[in-house]
Amino acid sequence: MKSLFLIVSLCFTQLIFAQAPSANFTISDQDLILCEGDCIYVTNNSTGGDLIYAWSFQGATPATFIGQNPGPICFPITSGSTPYAITLVVTNLQGVTSTLTQFVTVNTTPTMNLTLSDTTAGAYVVINDTTINMYQNAYLFAEGTPAGGNLYWYPSGVTSDSILGCAPCIAGDSLTVNPFFTTNYVATYTLNGCSVSDTVLVTVNFASQVLIVLPNSFSPNGDGENDFFRVLTNVDKDQNFSNNANNGFEEGGAIAEIDMRIFNRYGQMVFRTTNPSEGWDGTFKGKPLNPATYTYIMNFRTIDGRSGDRSGNVTLFR
Repeated sequence: MKSLFLIVSLCFTQLIFAQAPSANFTISDQDLILCEGDCIYVTNNSTGGDLIYAWSFQGATPATFIGQNPGPICFPITSGSTPYAITLVVTNLQGVTSTLTQFVTVNTTPTMNLTLSDTTAGAYVVINDTTINMYQNAYLFAEGTPAGGNLYWYPSGVTSDSILGCAPCIAGDSLTVNPFFTTNYVATYTLNGCSVSDTVLVTVNFASQVLIVLPNSFSPNGDGENDFFRVLTNVDKDQNFSNNANNGFEEGGAIAEIDMRIFNRYGQMVFRTTNPSEGWDGTFKGKPLNPATYTYIMNFRTIDGRSGDRSGNVTLFR
């Protein structure tokens, strides 16, 4: 009988330890580095049958949770780079427990101050959002704290995603801009993987100043002057309407979209383009046309979003 009791006890003990729980979980943010206000998810990978789960989340909301998989765990404002413990305790029906603790680091989100100046008498005078004319400058300054991060500038409404020569800018850097049309400038300051952004609006008197002109004649004789019939605008910095990369805009630079069609006196379309910088060379199907007066119709959208149209006559000279 004593031997039987020992065998039963041994089997019972082995059964308990064979089903001993093992706490385990993974965190959605794999590098375990967060910014204040970030939320994470945890996935319970514990093993063992009939388990009871008890979670604790230091410095987070919620602070505790009873159950297999909690919802989002969010970390509020902190000071400095602070490690917070995430602990899971699993218990089986026999009272055997297993505990696992992992730590996440919560970094402070930096702050940034973005200002605009009208440079009165050469001094940087802070003002609110401003209005300028085309080709005038606006002066921007952004400073991020604490120091040591990277500052990026992002204008909207232009072809590039960032300003050349300023990616990244040094923290506390300034920027001189001369947008052709109203533009929001966004500065983003990043420190320890945490970012903050601010925006300033520079309004440009574009509609009242932009010129959209189509010549009334052209002479495609190959002398390099007036060889093409094309739309011209004053959104060309040196205003010589040449393809110069230094201008930032090609010919027809005020035009974002275009549909220009040219017809002969019989109503036959001899040229069509949707490229604002493309001009007509006076040919049709590769052959030069005779000197004559042709009719054009042009629909367009300017780079500030306004739509318009032009129609008229152009004379081809040889």
